[in-house]
Amino acid sequence: MKITTLNIERLTDESNFAASIAKLQFELWGPLTGFDSLPDYEQFLRKTVHTAELPTVLVARHGDALVGSVNLLTSEMTIRPELSPWLAPLFVVDSERGSGAGSALIHAVIDHAAKLGFRRIYLYTSGTLPSYYASRAWRPIEEVGYLGKTRTIMAFDLP
Repeated sequence: MKITTLNIERLTDESNFAASIAKLQFELWGPLTGFDSLPDYEQFLRKTVHTAELPTVLVARHGDALVGSVNLLTSEMTIRPELSPWLAPLFVVDSERGSGAGSALIHAVIDHAAKLGFRRIYLYTSGTLPSYYASRAWRPIEEVGYLGKTRTIMAFDLP
């Protein structure tokens, strides 16, 4: 499917997407969101609307329909507090996976980080996803045990 009407913008109070994003992401990742409960995660997302820099939530939508989101966070991995900022998490609704929405969100968060003056951003992932990010010019920098799994920390150097 070719994306022709995908809009990516910061999460706003008016969009009413915070509750949907929180529910979808918390069902999928739970504590990997960094929060112990769905209400706490939703409250965090709502607070990002009022930050000038980090954290930031970018939302992809077709019209009024949520397609996906990505966060740019100051800190994501407690065992690597010296690394910042982090892309975490990237999420695309099931019906839009494979449509290019994920790549568009990655590009948008990279552009946003560059506008904020960052020179590098990080993420961590596992399973088959390191190859997904590597195909988008992210490079693995370390494998670590974190939250019960082997995770690959990856970096993207900004222009």
